[in-house]
Amino acid sequence: MRRFLLALGLLGALLGTSGVARAGDFDLDDDPQPSKPEPAKDPAAGKGAPAPLMPPPPVATIRGHAYSLRECLALADRNHPNLWAARARLAFAHGQLDEAKWLPWMQVGADVTAGILPRLGGTAFYNETPISLRNQPFLGLADPQPFLQFSVGGVLPLWTFGKISAGREAAEANVRLNEWEVEKLRQQLRMDVRRAYFGLMLARDAQYLLDEIISLLDKSIANMKKKLSKGEAGIEEVDRLRLELYREETLARSGEPKRGETYAIAALRFLTGVQTAFDIPDEPLKRPTKVLGPVVQYLTAARLHRGEVNQARSGVVARRALVDLARARLYPDIGIGYRVSYGVAPSATIQNTAWVGDPFNYFGYGFAVGARWNLDLLPQSARVAQAEAQLDEARAFERLALGGVAVEVENAYGIAVEAKTREEYWDKAEHRTRQWISTTQDSIDLGTKDERALLEPLRAYFNARVNHLYALMDFSVALSDLSRATGWDAFAPID
Repeated sequence: MRRFLLALGLLGALLGTSGVARAGDFDLDDDPQPSKPEPAKDPAAGKGAPAPLMPPPPVATIRGHAYSLRECLALADRNHPNLWAARARLAFAHGQLDEAKWLPWMQVGADVTAGILPRLGGTAFYNETPISLRNQPFLGLADPQPFLQFSVGGVLPLWTFGKISAGREAAEANVRLNEWEVEKLRQQLRMDVRRAYFGLMLARDAQYLLDEIISLLDKSIANMKKKLSKGEAGIEEVDRLRLELYREETLARSGEPKRGETYAIAALRFLTGVQTAFDIPDEPLKRPTKVLGPVVQYLTAARLHRGEVNQARSGVVARRALVDLARARLYPDIGIGYRVSYGVAPSATIQNTAWVGDPFNYFGYGFAVGARWNLDLLPQSARVAQAEAQLDEARAFERLALGGVAVEVENAYGIAVEAKTREEYWDKAEHRTRQWISTTQDSIDLGTKDERALLEPLRAYFNARVNHLYALMDFSVALSDLSRATGWDAFAPID
């Protein structure tokens, strides 16, 4: 009866709910057909356009954190996979250095053996146990007893003719090479972050510029329509069409800022590792505060800080150490050998004579000075020649790095100077066109000119502003690339 009443209650709840249930907002089959929408009023168009039958976009209630350029650089240094891989290679190089430090002093070995033996009596001269007794199977032993054997031995090097020091020097040079590899990747990564960051700022500035131009054109078109409707003299339909044509040309480029913003913000998310709630401050592009110095300053900085140059220097040091190691292998290793051994087998009779070794019960220790020499002198001489050839190759790469970096620095410096000059003159041109627009607008307000006069200064302002924005970005990116080319990150824009 209890289950029956519960089932009736559930059925009633379902029937009551079905009376008020309806389809979702996007299910147009069950919803009543919407009434015909009223045409949207467009001040720039003569006829109304039907409003789209789509729900309103969701309202953003949580805004992403606006990461500054400094924060983006710090996040990229912390999270980018290339840097993680480079740091792992550096840790591996540190492990090789530790191995080179401790390996010569750890030539130690130990042996432990344990098992069971039958009872073994007698001596080497009065034997009462045949040798066949030692070959009995494990399950066939009579009165088995355990035995244990343990020994430790090794070599302590005294003089290796430079093998130890050469191996350690090569390992230390390898660590420095990997450290500069991390720095090289870091400089390139910071360059990529700055390029994406300034590209995002450029895209948003371009969108604001388009909105400004469209707003001015809409206002001018609306005023011209009023004058045409009043039949004022000197105003023709062609003038309105010319303004509307320029408006359409401007709108045709309205997708470019959005495309650039989408790509730049996706790149920044990948570079920084922040995949959600990511944004940057809504600030305009501005002229970098860094002042260009003489080119010799950057050439000197590149010789000191550039990753490839320092990697080449570390490679020369490592190859020179490997040549010393190959030459040292032509000579013997002199050291102290030591050994401690112990064995116990209760079932075997202890042998007390010095001339017969007891394999079951013993204790001994000793040390001696000795030498070990590989007499493959001809192959070792060939290995020395190979190491010297690799050293010559490393020296050639060092010269190549120094010369190539100098060319790269001078080229980056020239690009930065050109971008700086271009930005300065486009800034002046932008101010001139703004004055032109302001003067023309005053004349229109006074009635001495009409809206036709606004088309030419608008075109000039749009062109000057766009080129100025690109020049600002190019100048910032050029300084960033000059910083990467020199390895001098303090010179790059940071905000």
